[in-house]
Amino acid sequence: MYKRQDGTLVPEPLEPPEAINEGGQAAPTEFNVSYHGESYHIKVTGAGHKGQAERQFYFSVDGVPEEILIETLDEIVLGGGTTGAVAESIAGKRPAPSELGDVTTEMPGNIVEVLVSEGDEVEAGQPVLITEAMKMETEITAPVSGKVEAIYVQKDDAVNPKETLISIR
Repeated sequence: MYKRQDGTLVPEPLEPPEAINEGGQAAPTEFNVSYHGESYHIKVTGAGHKGQAERQFYFSVDGVPEEILIETLDEIVLGGGTTGAVAESIAGKRPAPSELGDVTTEMPGNIVEVLVSEGDEVEAGQPVLITEAMKMETEITAPVSGKVEAIYVQKDDAVNPKETLISIR
């Protein structure tokens, strides 16, 4: 149960190299990373199923096994016409902002409160959301006056820039 603490965590192996020859692409698995002035040797030793939006990854950080859960929020398409592992589930979450009335956030954080409902009439500058990032709450205001067409978030959701949180038309 506490394999990481006991030092007995054994990660699942990476997909075999033969998978690369079946139309897949090679991906780096070992890195030297500098973070806040410290250097770490990172080796990816395994990963959960690539079709899942939330996926476990297994690493060795300076020889110590670690496990993390990563939720994919955005992706790029690499050459060869391949699509990312979770394109459909990402596309279904929140659209990218494309209209003047799309409400976004400047930094990643969490939704503390949604202050409007679908169908509400709002004025430009009116608070529509409260977010929390780095232990600070921020009011997110309507960029335009109009009717709240769609709300893509709810309390406690994690949000990121480049996501439409509310659409006002």
